[in-house]
Amino acid sequence: MAIYDTRYGLTQPIVNYLNQGLPSISGIFSNVPTTTTPVVDDTEDTPTGLTPEQLALLYPQNVGGGGDGFSVYNPDPNMTRTSKNYNSRPAYEAAFGTNLGDPEFNRATGALNSSGVLGDYREKTPSGLATLLGKAIDFIPGIGTIKRGAEFLKDKIPVNRRAILENQLLGQGVMLDDIGRIVSNNYNTAEGIMSGYNAAQLTDKSFDKRTENISNILKDKYRFTQKEIDEAIAGTYTGTKGFNPTMGKTTNLIGNLNNLFNAKNLFNRNKIATDTITAYQEEQKEKVRQEKQYQERVAREADTASRARAANAAVYKEASDRGFTNDRGGFSTSAADRAGTSAGSGQGFSNKSGKGRTGY
Repeated sequence: MAIYDTRYGLTQPIVNYLNQGLPSISGIFSNVPTTTTPVVDDTEDTPTGLTPEQLALLYPQNVGGGGDGFSVYNPDPNMTRTSKNYNSRPAYEAAFGTNLGDPEFNRATGALNSSGVLGDYREKTPSGLATLLGKAIDFIPGIGTIKRGAEFLKDKIPVNRRAILENQLLGQGVMLDDIGRIVSNNYNTAEGIMSGYNAAQLTDKSFDKRTENISNILKDKYRFTQKEIDEAIAGTYTGTKGFNPTMGKTTNLIGNLNNLFNAKNLFNRNKIATDTITAYQEEQKEKVRQEKQYQERVAREADTASRARAANAAVYKEASDRGFTNDRGGFSTSAADRAGTSAGSGQGFSNKSGKGRTGY
């Protein structure tokens, strides 16, 4: 089994060179003291000579693909979400609400989008075909039941915070695969440095641990001081440490300390935005729930009033004529008080039997 491979940034020619067998020198030299000179190799992010444990700490573990050549560093375009998939509406609504100003004015000026809310400029007007298909779907057998079920569940399904976070990251240029892992075609960036990690499971500890691991390698191999480490994290390091004259390049580990710093800030900003959007959507769901309860109560009261009106038509006609009924068909206490009666007593009303109010 080959010792070296291309997983950690080594090019294929270097891999082939490192894996070739050494010629036998048995018998050529004898009793010659030998000294070991450490080989400094700086290909991409991974200096050779590191232990497997150190390599594992430097790189995310779930990087493999499905045997088709794709991985988190070479993502399958058919399974990858990018900024093109970003939906700006959740953040827009959380910031500005769903209906600013006068609704009629907004409709007249076209400010309201196709969903009836104040949308942003990125929403496209539905095409004629899309509008036609939207109407045609209503004729599919059973679609009415499905729509009613969806409407019933709308205020009962909890807000999906993970989906909101992933959407916000897409808007910041982070690429995600179909299961929520970060993927990238450019690992050495703030957006790609955490490739292989599940975006929804990242914490400050995720970034801090990798920063610590890289810092230790720079200290051990390149003799970086803590001050130089801090400069590298801030992106202000201008020294010459880390340069490999043999390879003619400087290790990417220095730049990736700054990438991790920027990535951590990027994720934390979007977590704050996610919290804001989540709280807003939960508030809207609660408003919908309360409005639904109110409408159900109004409907029950109207039904009760309707049955009472049918049973006492003369009484309700007199009350209505004198302005003592409310918009739900029942009696209005305030109207009765204005008439000088006791609240809700119905004094002054009579039915044909002369026995006062009945049927309550």
